[in-house]
Amino acid sequence: MSLALRYRLIDLARGTDSVGLLKALRAWQFESAEKLESNTRTELEQYFNELRQTVPMFKDVERFEDLPVIDKRFINDHLDELINPNFKGTVIRKKTGGSTGEPLIYFTGAQSQSYLWAGIYLSWEVAGYKFGDRVAFLAGPSLFATGYKQSIYFRLLKVTLMSAFNMTAETMSEYGRQLQNSEIRLLYGYPSAIHLMARHYLDAGKTLSTTLRGIVCTAETLTPAMRKDIEAAFGVPCYSQYGCHDAGISAFECEHRDGFHLISTRCHSEVLPDGQFISTDLSNRAMFMPRYNTGDIVRQSNRQCACGRGFPLLDEVLGRQNDMVTDTRGTTVHSLFFIYLFREDVRIRSFQVIYDESQLYVNLHIKQLAEQELSLLEQHVREIIAKTLVFHQLNIIFNQPFVALANGKHSFVMKSIR
Repeated sequence: MSLALRYRLIDLARGTDSVGLLKALRAWQFESAEKLESNTRTELEQYFNELRQTVPMFKDVERFEDLPVIDKRFINDHLDELINPNFKGTVIRKKTGGSTGEPLIYFTGAQSQSYLWAGIYLSWEVAGYKFGDRVAFLAGPSLFATGYKQSIYFRLLKVTLMSAFNMTAETMSEYGRQLQNSEIRLLYGYPSAIHLMARHYLDAGKTLSTTLRGIVCTAETLTPAMRKDIEAAFGVPCYSQYGCHDAGISAFECEHRDGFHLISTRCHSEVLPDGQFISTDLSNRAMFMPRYNTGDIVRQSNRQCACGRGFPLLDEVLGRQNDMVTDTRGTTVHSLFFIYLFREDVRIRSFQVIYDESQLYVNLHIKQLAEQELSLLEQHVREIIAKTLVFHQLNIIFNQPFVALANGKHSFVMKSIR
């Protein structure tokens, strides 16, 4: 089967045009920031006019910025009112996994689905991917759903699936053999799982010799320490991608890896003063979700990347808005407290904080340290935390297995449910 036919069949089966949109994105990304912004404003005006004509609750709102910021609960409560009865085309039912504590059911169309895959392909191309290359997914159900249709898509895409669940030493060694004995050019998946595999080899004094051109991490935070380990183990550049499909967000690192380029032809984005990331998917006219709160906290940049892309830059995706820790006194800190505390310490490769009403567990994955240095590190972490948070028990542990979420993802901060 020819390469062109293979990808046309994928789009035909999905009812999308991701290949055509990717060709457009390759050109649009190098348009000037001013032109891209102007085009987005025009698209936003059309969206807002259609919204007011279609959704009665918003018909009297005079300006787009006067619309309320909405969240998952609002959408679930007003689902029928937000669906566009005038939409012509295939309507696709979607559901988020509920990692923020509240699942979301929403509807979208072929244009949004086309953007989803075109954005993924664009991020892969930065890492050296070419149409027809073999790809390995090391992740969970958020990246590869099961089912007959999905298996056909992955076969056509030449994707090898590697589950992020049950990452035993034997499993990781088998994944390594698959990467070394095949012509897989790209590894795509959860940074926590890829990092765990990297440490499996580095701790054994080994590295992997593969045909990979690059690695793209998604769905979780990729820390500098994790990136360093991954590149050391696999011997290829590691990139990060950020997406929130329900909000119309797709952003990727370019060759400079100095921030995320946000595909602004798809969405109108806003960053509130406290960092809350708000977005409107302009490509989704099957259902209106204006000024949707993504649940993420970001830092936006006003600078231009040296690569010449005109897409706006996000300096950093800092974490979830609901990643909070509350101590026995009711004092609350965001997970950023721990991220900033640990990410600049070269001794710490990754971490996880688990807490309940009386105890706080800090699990630090660190490189091998002498006993005295280990003791000093524990004392330092304990003193810093104790200045801000008070628990009946503060437990610092090292190199213990992380607790994974039900979907296989890694959460840096979790509340224990007992």
